[in-house]
Amino acid sequence: MAAQDRNLPSVAILTINYNSRPYIEDFLASLQTVAYPNYRLVVVDNASDDGSPEEVSRLFPQTVLMRNGENLGVTGGHNVGIRYCLEQGFDHILFLNNDTVVSQEFLDRLVESADARTMVAPKTYLYGQPGLLDDTVGDFDWWRGVWRGWLYGKPEPPGFERPRKVNMASLCCLLVPAAVFRDVGLMDERFFMYYDDFDFVARARAAGYRLRLNPAAVIHHRKAASSGGVESPFKVYYASRNRLYLMRKHSSRLRFALFLAYFLTTRFGYLVSYLARGQGRQLRAMLMGIADFFRGRLGRTYELAHFR
Repeated sequence: MAAQDRNLPSVAILTINYNSRPYIEDFLASLQTVAYPNYRLVVVDNASDDGSPEEVSRLFPQTVLMRNGENLGVTGGHNVGIRYCLEQGFDHILFLNNDTVVSQEFLDRLVESADARTMVAPKTYLYGQPGLLDDTVGDFDWWRGVWRGWLYGKPEPPGFERPRKVNMASLCCLLVPAAVFRDVGLMDERFFMYYDDFDFVARARAAGYRLRLNPAAVIHHRKAASSGGVESPFKVYYASRNRLYLMRKHSSRLRFALFLAYFLTTRFGYLVSYLARGQGRQLRAMLMGIADFFRGRLGRTYELAHFR
């Protein structure tokens, strides 16, 4: 980290750590090269038992390391960190996954596009897959609860290199003015993880905050590294349950009813696919997630180890 320049906006880089030993060194090494001079790394550890918190302290000793006594998930961990960052008076909070690798100028580019009413997302590539995008920014379809023009695993479409307004971004990497949290509140801990970012961005935009993509800011992301992989039963469970919760929270009764009909119909296709591929654990996780939504079982219900 470069020497601080108090004339530039202060940024807290907030990341949640949970048993990240396989990739935490790459993450911290990339942060060591960041050119922006006025940031502080804040790591909230969710009761890791793999030695990764000790690695953070050893490799990046200037980190503010906060340890929770239990796994509070992405939402609970973020709220611990957000409260600290607000108390410290940072101008911006940068949500950043620790399964990412960042470019040297990424934070400069994010800050230059930000202001007191604007959140900014970078261009995110899939780690180890040159030129292929992750699905972390774009336009969201509030009828189906999915990205519109899904970018995951695809090369950049024409015009993607131009900065522009967008209507949705994940919290894989998102620069947020601190004032947002005073206006719209903290993360909704009923999500625990997955779709909590869409809920937060929707609330911020409803309060009048803007969202922009600056493709000159570049990071690379190990997709779903902390949850066992893109198709892990753990991810399938929380994504199934929380997509329903997100849409109910942000839809009228009629709109949610239409979404629900679409959602349940398309789940039949997943059921057939899981059976055909012998993915019984994924099928069970999907059905558990749907059932728990209708039972009102939200927040932390299962740990990653439950699905192994």
